[in-house]
Amino acid sequence: MRSTHSMSWRPYAKAMLAIVIWGSSFIALRMALDSATPYGVVWLRNLLGALFLFAVLLWRGGPLLPEREDRPRVLLLGLLFGIHLLIQAWAIQRTSTMHAGWIVAFIPAVVALGAWLFLREHMRAIGWVGIAAASAGVLVLTSTRPAQFAEAGTGDLLMFISTFTWAAYTLLSTGPARRSGGLRVSASALLVAVLPNLGMAAFMGTWHADPTVAPLLALLFLGFLASGVALWVYSDAVAALGPERSSAFQYVQPFVTLTAAAALLGETVSAEQLIGGPLVLAGVWLVQRGKRGR
Repeated sequence: MRSTHSMSWRPYAKAMLAIVIWGSSFIALRMALDSATPYGVVWLRNLLGALFLFAVLLWRGGPLLPEREDRPRVLLLGLLFGIHLLIQAWAIQRTSTMHAGWIVAFIPAVVALGAWLFLREHMRAIGWVGIAAASAGVLVLTSTRPAQFAEAGTGDLLMFISTFTWAAYTLLSTGPARRSGGLRVSASALLVAVLPNLGMAAFMGTWHADPTVAPLLALLFLGFLASGVALWVYSDAVAALGPERSSAFQYVQPFVTLTAAAALLGETVSAEQLIGGPLVLAGVWLVQRGKRGR
């Protein structure tokens, strides 16, 4: 039988895997939006993710759905996840992927703030300094607009809003993931997330242009990896590590996004990103320090 010590690295590896996939997903999202509408991208990726995770559940055997007590919460999680992805799709249409990558690094600060507000967890003074510093970093990042994006201000604001929707998902998913397991919770949440955006796509359309190979491959990446695998392993990490320790891995996401955006999209790093991005990371690090030593 494997020891607890030998298993202890797995939740950290799962959290890191999810963040690396999500850090690359903004590039895939931009590529998918070349042919699909935001509603189309969200319902298609979540359907692919749900089908994949339910296939894994069938292969493993056992129950497919979360425990009965968790089902109302999972329904809420699915609706929240669908809204979260739609907000990010709208944002990526309007701002650069590098901006998006830096802004989502603010998520751990929002999770810590939510834990303080709703879970009554202690926050030391240094944590509040960190939240102020991270917020200042976001303001620096959004103070200028990339020349090629006329609506970058709106896009940055939408991406900032998505840090709150994801923090809410992370905090609300902890209990269900611990009782029902990350796989069952993620599969059912993805299936629920399909419905509202499928309904909107019926009126607004799934495609705005004939899909070519690149957007279709991007959708496969978003569905099977970003919605399927990443949500599953991240939910497992949240169940094992808790919402705050899991969300701390968002430190890494900007660097994944920056590297991929520079290599695949030719985006360049601006002076504001060199100032605001590290300020966000430094602030989030202080927030994490402020949660220790209770």
